[in-house]
Amino acid sequence: MELDRYRIRDLLGALANSRTELRSLGRSRQEHLEWLRQLIDPRSELERRFLETLAAGGYRLPDDAQKAIADPRCVVDFFYDPNVCCDGAVHDQLPQVEQDHQIRAQLLGRGYRVIVLRYDQDLGEQLARYPEVFGQGN
Repeated sequence: MELDRYRIRDLLGALANSRTELRSLGRSRQEHLEWLRQLIDPRSELERRFLETLAAGGYRLPDDAQKAIADPRCVVDFFYDPNVCCDGAVHDQLPQVEQDHQIRAQLLGRGYRVIVLRYDQDLGEQLARYPEVFGQGN
């Protein structure tokens, strides 16, 4: 029996240029994105822009949003399993800045990685600093 490699050329080309996407809790990427959108703080423009930037750029989506962490007691904007916390830096007032700094230091001390997203910096540039978390994008 002879195989004709030219008969499957288009299929092999499509496979070579394909992209594998992880399913999260049985949800497709689009379903997971919609689920995350429902969890974000509706008052947070930064959270909305972050999700939209991830989605449009083909970056890895967070595993969870508004994740409660027991110790230290806090809620992070976005979470990547097993231990990456992404939190927006919307608090520029001194008492809140100090509290955020203390909580983030406690998170680091308990083995979490903390990525602070700035509303006043380009999100694409911030994502590019952490390809091991967000991926390379499109």
